[in-house]
Amino acid sequence: MAQTQELAARLLQARRTHTLIDPASLSACKPENADEAYVVQQLVLDELGGCAGYKIGAGTPTAVPQCAPLPATRVFGAATGIRRGDYARIGLELEIAFSFAEDVDYRLAERPDDVIDAIDAMSVVVEVVDSRFDGWPNVDPLLQLADLQNNGALVIGDTQPYDRNFNFSEPRISFFCGDHEIFQGVARHPAGDPRRLIAWLVARTLETGHSIPARTVLTTGSYTPLYIAAEPGVVRGTIDGLGTVRFEIG
Repeated sequence: MAQTQELAARLLQARRTHTLIDPASLSACKPENADEAYVVQQLVLDELGGCAGYKIGAGTPTAVPQCAPLPATRVFGAATGIRRGDYARIGLELEIAFSFAEDVDYRLAERPDDVIDAIDAMSVVVEVVDSRFDGWPNVDPLLQLADLQNNGALVIGDTQPYDRNFNFSEPRISFFCGDHEIFQGVARHPAGDPRRLIAWLVARTLETGHSIPARTVLTTGSYTPLYIAAEPGVVRGTIDGLGTVRFEIG
């Protein structure tokens, strides 16, 4: 427990001071497995003021997903925008997030096949990717998992009622930062259908005896290459048939 507490303290200090940690300095407190990394996540989240959502990802359609909580203080509507000074770096990824209208609890555990049909809303979102580590992304994956899987913030754009017939695996999208085109065309989600990540998170959460409150934001991984924004500008993302997100980096 002392090792996880030490790593959590170092990560919190890095967040508050916007300084970077040398991963080599953490040899005594690096997580030995994913379970320890998840413990560190919770310790960090407890100090940041609670959870407004989760990010979930998987590198292939068959890979076991991983997740991280989204601090409530770092989930914004697009009108708020973001400030460069709040982040060590600003990476941008365009994603789709989902939410439920009611609490997800043991009642849904009895109907696992109905998890996807219980989704109520879907949103166009941008994850702001940031890391507390120097040398990122060449950092041990378990350290990245402990560091809320490199989450900096989540910016929420248009939200619509859930459409089970939407092409979640290969939507047509456009994504710009200022005048730079990050991506335009048909995108392929690395996890295949990202809704499988929602089913995995629900099962994992209910197995631990917890629930997912209504309107918790569940974002499911990027359709686009990571883009590091080096200058202020306006970020614009569109997912055809779903909506747009537009915000300013100030």
